[in-house]
Order: sequence, then C-alpha cells, then structure tokens
Amino acid sequence: MTIAFVLIVASALVGAATGLVFKVWVLVVISPLVAIFSAIVLRSYEFDLVAGVTVTAACLAVCQLAYLAATYRLQARNISAHDEIDGEPGEQREQKIRDQHK
Repeated sequence: MTIAFVLIVASALVGAATGLVFKVWVLVVISPLVAIFSAIVLRSYEFDLVAGVTVTAACLAVCQLAYLAATYRLQARNISAHDEIDGEPGEQREQKIRDQHK
C-alpha cells in the first residue's frame, strides 16, 4: 500500500511541475507516461488487476488536478476582482493608458 501512496504523490508532483512550466497540451504526453509507469511499478509489486487499475486511475486524476491547481495559482495573480468592480486598470497595466488625473 505504501507504493500506491508514493505513486500518487509522485504523480501530483509531476502534475504540479508540468503546470508551472508547460501548457495544457503537454498533458497529452505526460498522462500516458504516468499511466504506463504506474502500471509497470504496480505489476512488479504484484498488485491484482482491480487494485492496479484503481491506483493508476487515481494517479492520472491526481496528476491532472495538480496541473490545474498549479496553473490556477500562476494565473490567480493576474486576476483581480477590484478591476472588475470599478472598471479601472490596476497597478499592473497591460495597455498603455495614461492617467486621467493630471
């Protein structure tokens, strides 16, 4: 059971690291690699079919959730509810708007 926990934590770390560095399309490559690696490790530790599939599915789900959490954390800094309320640009302006108060 310890190996299942280690695989799930490793999948979370891979998903978070991927989310911090790459775009969503990398999950197309990462997900099969996570599934194959976890299936090989679980088979070598003689897990049966149901337990192996369950742990592999959990690894994939945790990897993708960690990816989403990491990308949300990166993008959350750029989103401000204050900008939506008053309609004025915030401290970090993306457009070259001059101050109206001269």
